[in-house]
Amino acid sequence: MITGYNTDVEHHAIVYHVQTEDTGTPSAEIVSHVFVGGAILASKRTSYRDLLAPDSDEDVLRKRLERQHKLICAAVHAGRIEDLKRMTEREALLHAKPDTTEPGANEAAVQEAKDERIADVEPISEGGGLVVRLIDERQFHGGQAVTLRLRVTRHGRNEVSGASITVKTLGTSFAPQTTRSSTDEQGLAVVSLTLPHFEVGRAAILVQCEDNGELAELRRIILPVNS
Repeated sequence: MITGYNTDVEHHAIVYHVQTEDTGTPSAEIVSHVFVGGAILASKRTSYRDLLAPDSDEDVLRKRLERQHKLICAAVHAGRIEDLKRMTEREALLHAKPDTTEPGANEAAVQEAKDERIADVEPISEGGGLVVRLIDERQFHGGQAVTLRLRVTRHGRNEVSGASITVKTLGTSFAPQTTRSSTDEQGLAVVSLTLPHFEVGRAAILVQCEDNGELAELRRIILPVNS
C-alpha cells in the first residue's frame, strides 16, 4: 500500500479538501474524495489490478496515484465542481451494473474508457494554466481515418510552441495505440491516425499535452462502427 495525498484547494472562498489513497489489495483501487466541511462532495475510483503482477513496478502505481490526485485538484481549482459530481454519479452507475466487456480486455484501457464518462466540455489542466483544445469538434467512430487539429494555450490566450502532444486510442476490445507530435509556433499540432475498428465495448481518444513539466489533457468518446 502506498501513502496517499491530502491537499486543500480554494475556489471562490471555499476550501475543498482533496484526499487520494491506495486501498491496497484485494480491492486494488486508487480512491480520491473531495470534501467540504467534512462531507464527501465527489469521489473517483480507479482500478489498478493490471499492476498486481509479481514483477510490477511500485513506482508506476505511485505515479498513477499522484497523477489522479493532481487531476482532481486541478478540476477543483478550475471550478469544475459540477463535473466532479456528475463523474461521481456516473461511476456509481458503472459500479452498480455488471460490466459486459469481453474477457481478457486490457483493464487499464477499460478504466481510461470509463473515465470518458466525465463531462468533457472543458479540458483538464494539472497546472491550471496550460490547456489543450480540439479544433473542429465532431463525432468519432471506430475504423475512421481522422485528423485531429489541436491548439495549446496558456492562461487561455498565449499560444504554446514546442509542447509535447501524445494521442492515445484506448478501448475495451483492442490494444492501446499511441501517436506523438508537437505544437508549432502558433501553438497548433496536427495528428492523423486511423481509429481501431470495433463493434462492441467502449473506447476513447486521450490527448495529453506537456510543456515545462505542466500537463493538460482532454478526452473524446469513440463510438463503435455503425453506431
